Amino acid sequence: MKANLHLHSRYSDGTLWPDEIVERAKALGLEYLALTDHDTLGGTEEFVEAAGNVGIASCVAVEIDCAEPSIGYRSELLAYFPSSKPEEVRILLERVDARRRDAMRTALERAELVFGRTIPYEGFERRKTNGRRGSARLSGFSFNKVDVFSYLKDLGCIPEKLGYPEFKRSYFDSGLLERERNVKPTCAEVIGRIHEDGGFAVIPHIGHEFEDSIRTLEAKRESFEALVAYFDSIGVDGIELYHYRNQDREALNEAIRALAERFGLFVTFGSDCHGPGSGKDTIGEFSGQFDGFPESPRNHRVERRQEWPIA
Repeated sequence: MKANLHLHSRYSDGTLWPDEIVERAKALGLEYLALTDHDTLGGTEEFVEAAGNVGIASCVAVEIDCAEPSIGYRSELLAYFPSSKPEEVRILLERVDARRRDAMRTALERAELVFGRTIPYEGFERRKTNGRRGSARLSGFSFNKVDVFSYLKDLGCIPEKLGYPEFKRSYFDSGLLERERNVKPTCAEVIGRIHEDGGFAVIPHIGHEFEDSIRTLEAKRESFEALVAYFDSIGVDGIELYHYRNQDREALNEAIRALAERFGLFVTFGSDCHGPGSGKDTIGEFSGQFDGFPESPRNHRVERRQEWPIA
């Protein structure tokens, strides 16, 4: 099946609602989809229902922020649940959501000092639901730094011409709006919870760890293999072939596919589309032939590691 298993909606940092994504996918001839919003399953029911209504295969999925300081990994893992319900993952995401909202509230409180004006948090959350379609709920949204950027731009606090990368460097990376980085759950805990729910854990866009460059990846071949070996040791099931938006995409994916095969990992295909106006409107630019997930996760040997701290 022609598959794109890495898509984002307005429930996290995309620009379209789940049913709108499905409409576009249908027009493009895609046959298997997954909505992988950041740290939320809020839009998955709508997405799966909309896909089923037009004869497209899909599964419940989510992209979960995680980290492993011992190997310098601070990114995400993709979780797919083709035939199970992610109850343990939901519990984890509730904690993630609480931390995300606290971090956004703090950022906006600091923004009031920086810009010398009142910036109501309620308006920040309400902005996310404006123009909602169909059965979109008021709950289940994942808030992030892009939302802060867009909200401050709406309020006229920052120039219209300022782009998000420059904003992030000037206000978040500088410490003006964020003093401490949000603590993320470990990769091992995330994989453990995914497996407890009968789901599959997949490493996304691993080329990002090597500057999206085949030259860098080959120069750091030992690090590349060690990274995959680490994930293999904690039970990951697959690796994503990704829409690297440069001339190295084909070579990167070929190297990733070869190493996945060596470790006995399956591959998925994802364009990481965030929708029109996002700078990553890639739903029709990358897909691959995917025949479905294995009958069960390849590795249940990993026990859940140290719990992510609540306080």
